[in-house]
Amino acid sequence: MSNIKQKQIKTLLVENNQEDAFSLRKKLADTREVRFNLTHVERLEKALQCLQQESFDVVLLDLSLPDSHGLATFLSLEEIVPNLPIVLLTTLNDESLALEAIRQGAQDYLVKEQTTINVLLRSINYAIERMHHVEKLFQSEERLQQINRELEKRVKKCTFELKYQNQELKKLFLLATTDRITGIANRYRLEDFLEREWGDAIRNQVPLSIIMIDIDRFKLYNDTYGHPQGDRCLRQVAQTIDATIKRSKDLVARYGGEEFIVILPNVDIDGAAVVAENIRSQVKALNIAHATSEISDRLTISLGVASTIPAHNSQASNLIMTADRALYFAKQHGRNRIEIYQNQYQN
Repeated sequence: MSNIKQKQIKTLLVENNQEDAFSLRKKLADTREVRFNLTHVERLEKALQCLQQESFDVVLLDLSLPDSHGLATFLSLEEIVPNLPIVLLTTLNDESLALEAIRQGAQDYLVKEQTTINVLLRSINYAIERMHHVEKLFQSEERLQQINRELEKRVKKCTFELKYQNQELKKLFLLATTDRITGIANRYRLEDFLEREWGDAIRNQVPLSIIMIDIDRFKLYNDTYGHPQGDRCLRQVAQTIDATIKRSKDLVARYGGEEFIVILPNVDIDGAAVVAENIRSQVKALNIAHATSEISDRLTISLGVASTIPAHNSQASNLIMTADRALYFAKQHGRNRIEIYQNQYQN
C-alpha cells in the first residue's frame, strides 16, 4: 500500500443498491491507510456525466444498474475514459464474464460477497499502480520493454511462491500474461506453455508443431498510417489468428513486434501446414490497405512452419529457431507465402 498512503483517492462508486453503497462507504471511511473522496451515483447515465465533468483516480462499478446491465455497462464507461482504472464490484459470480471483462480492459473483477475490505484496497492500489505504469509505457518503446520485463519477473516470482492460493492471484496472473496491445498471450505465457507442452510431447512421443508469423513490411505500414493505426492493425491480425485456431489446447501468442507464434500440440507437419494456410487466407480476407507495400496493396503475412517429435534432453528453443528459419525462407522467396521446414528436427 506504500504508493497510496497519505494520499486522497478520488473514487466514483456506481452502485444502485443503497445498502451495499452505505456499507462500502463506511468501510472506506474507516480505512486508516488511505483517504477516499467518494462520489456515489446510482445510474450509468449519471456516471457518464460525472466522468465528463471531472477526473477520478478509480471507478468502482456494479454491472447491474437500472439503466444498464452486464458487460455493456463497463464498455460504456471504458469508451469515455479508456485510461481510467475500473474495478468491477458485483454480485455476478460469472467466471466467463470476469475473463471477458479483464480482456476488454477492466482492472479487476470482484464478487461482493467474497470481497473483504483488504482485498478491495489491494485491488484499488494495484489498479492505480498499473495505470501509472501504462501511462509511462506510452512514453517510449524502450521503457515499455523494461517495465514489461520487470512486471513479468515480479509476477513470475509471485506465481511460483503463491500459485493458485487465492482468486486474486489468478486474476493478476491473467493480466500479466496477456499482451496489452493485442489481447492475446504474451511472451511469458508463450514460454511457460511451450515448456509444458514440450515435456508432454517427450513423454508421449507425439508431434509438436509451431507456426511463426510475420506481418509483411509492417514498418512501412507504421510509417504510412501512424503507430495508433499500427496498433489497431496488430490487434486485428492477432484476433484473426486467434479466431482461426479452433482447438482450445492450442496457443496464439505475440512473440515480439509484428511477429506471432502459434503452438499446435499433437499436430504433425501436414496438419500445421493446413492451419497456416487458413491463417494466411483469413488475414488476407481482412482486406487491410497497405499502399506502400511492394508485395500487395493489401496487408499480407509470411509464415514459417516446423514440426518435430522431440527427443529426450532436447530443447524447445531449437524448434522455434527451426520455424524462424522457415519464416526467413518465406521472406526470401517473396513474402505473402508459407514455407515448411522440410528436414525433421533432431536435437
